[in-house]
Amino acid sequence: MNKCIYVLTGLLFCLSLKAQSQTEFRVYLKDKGSSLELLESPERFLSTAALSRRALQNIPLKSSDLPIAKEYKQTLNELGAIPMAHSKWLNYIYVSHPQPQLIASLPFVERIEFPKGHQSFLCGVNSGDTLNYGYARGQIEMLNGDLLHQEGYTGTGITIAVIDAGYEGFLQSSAFDSLRTSQRLLGTFNYISNDSNIFSGWGSHGTSVLSIMAANLSDTIIGTAPHANYWLFTTENIHQETPLEMDHWVMAAEFADSAGAHIINTSLSYQTFDDPQDNYSYSDMDGNTTVITKAADMAASKGILVVAGAGNEGGASQPHIAAPADGDSVLTVGAVSWQGDYAPLSSIGPSFDNRVKPDVMAQGYPTTLIDGTGKFNAEFGTSYAAPLVAGLAACLIEAYPAKHSEEIATYIRESAHLYTTPNDSMGYGIPDFQLALSLYAPEYLVQESEYMLYPNPIKDHIIIDAKTLKNWKSELNIFDISGKSVLQKNIQAYDAYRVNLNLKPGSYFIQLAGDINGVYHFQSR
Repeated sequence: MNKCIYVLTGLLFCLSLKAQSQTEFRVYLKDKGSSLELLESPERFLSTAALSRRALQNIPLKSSDLPIAKEYKQTLNELGAIPMAHSKWLNYIYVSHPQPQLIASLPFVERIEFPKGHQSFLCGVNSGDTLNYGYARGQIEMLNGDLLHQEGYTGTGITIAVIDAGYEGFLQSSAFDSLRTSQRLLGTFNYISNDSNIFSGWGSHGTSVLSIMAANLSDTIIGTAPHANYWLFTTENIHQETPLEMDHWVMAAEFADSAGAHIINTSLSYQTFDDPQDNYSYSDMDGNTTVITKAADMAASKGILVVAGAGNEGGASQPHIAAPADGDSVLTVGAVSWQGDYAPLSSIGPSFDNRVKPDVMAQGYPTTLIDGTGKFNAEFGTSYAAPLVAGLAACLIEAYPAKHSEEIATYIRESAHLYTTPNDSMGYGIPDFQLALSLYAPEYLVQESEYMLYPNPIKDHIIIDAKTLKNWKSELNIFDISGKSVLQKNIQAYDAYRVNLNLKPGSYFIQLAGDINGVYHFQSR
């Protein structure tokens, strides 16, 4: 009994010492309080696109989708706790307060957590050398991404959230004209300055990463997803390193989910700390320890494909991947040379719990991109390998919009050249996106035993041929990639029925319910 008292006293003493030196901490809440009532009205906290993505992937709404309870936030405010960040997924509020013990004693508080002081690093290493070997063609052809584009999949209707540092040079580069003028830039936000300014004062790492996916300058540089939609977020503070950066990342990921994003690309890694005593060790890279990794896995559970750079510590004393690349459901990308050989800077695996990491590899030694001046350059790092994969993954999602993000990640892994013999430096190897498409993409001609639908792609009509079925009825609903219904009607036919259509180019679904049932994907040209 006395021993237990001594241990408890010691723990309280340590907490007291910690409180004196650290007044910023995460307050984990026991539940969602009155917010649980909102589950009956999901449109109040999730966009139509977010609800559509969940419906297509058959993902149920959970309490983690709900906002933090207003009454809990109000109580913390009344006690003088200054909110600095929050996470609805992990149900915490990051606050500053001089008395952590007081906050911990509140009946709705599960626990408090003092984040380790940390130093994050960008997964890219700049080079002043200019590429002279054909712009972006080689890096896309290595992954057979050009063949995916030839099939008509260029990211149309798919939304990618880029969580990174700043985007200097974006406004100056003509490579982004298409993105700007076609209104596919859906929005921006800077979680450091709490405003929409991401284009000055925060560096250009985000611009370089974005260009690898979104650039669309004919005969000069084309990205891996030139027709996708984009949200741009700044969470990485290049001027100082604070624990808030990981929490800001979590906030950006949660917003991306609520806005209906299909993919998150992030090229930030967290491993070393301001105080060496607080450094993350290799044992922390188990997929379940850091806040950012937990949030990345949560994003995947919501149907978002999270693509992360492995890190550039391959030649360091601690060469292993860093958070959030250790996530169970994160698609981690390492770097290879333009010849397909392992790049010595690329962080290696496995994760501490012995999972294959990195998952796949792409060209990052070097990569053609747009730099902070808005011009072409060659830069080195897994930061630039990751968006090559993320952009082509968007094209794959365009082909498989009803597939769960984890299925998409599996298809990409299975297409890689070392899938049956993975190793610690290359993971499953270099993916082949044409192979992934040919193995798993829906058939162009949808055919069942009793009926068939054709043609696909369509121009101005589609025919539902009931074949041997006579005098059939069915309710028809056609909706676009975002889940918006574009046509609804009841059909009554003897055998075949022609549906005249006037659709914009893109991916669509036709849903039939009645004597003929099913949901099928088709393309409009």
